[in-house]
Amino acid sequence: MRSPFGNVVRKDGLLFGKPRKKYTRQHPYPETINRFKPLPREKSAIVMLRKHGYSMNLISKALGRSRSYVYRTLRFNINIGNLRFIDMRKLPNKTRLWFSRRRWKTLMSLWEQWEAWILGEGEKPP
Repeated sequence: MRSPFGNVVRKDGLLFGKPRKKYTRQHPYPETINRFKPLPREKSAIVMLRKHGYSMNLISKALGRSRSYVYRTLRFNINIGNLRFIDMRKLPNKTRLWFSRRRWKTLMSLWEQWEAWILGEGEKPP
């Protein structure tokens, strides 16, 4: 016997809920996601660039990594004490934009040296 709401009513008057609908996956699970392993000195380069004052967005753009990867690396280093949190939101907007453009030009002028160091070819970071 069923109630007006579709619940099953037992003989002793107790209500049972409707049986749950079984959902099955119609499409197959995706293949493995292509993830690139970090290069030997990439994480330390991220920390060094941040110490030099480069923003998280500039670092991720230069390395070709996602912002979440750079954020996780920086957050880990802040938590273990290797890096201090820098809040750049306190600067006026035009000053921040000017510094951002200037830092990007500087980073791109030194990028070949940084790239060589990250790949393990150089002995010292620029």
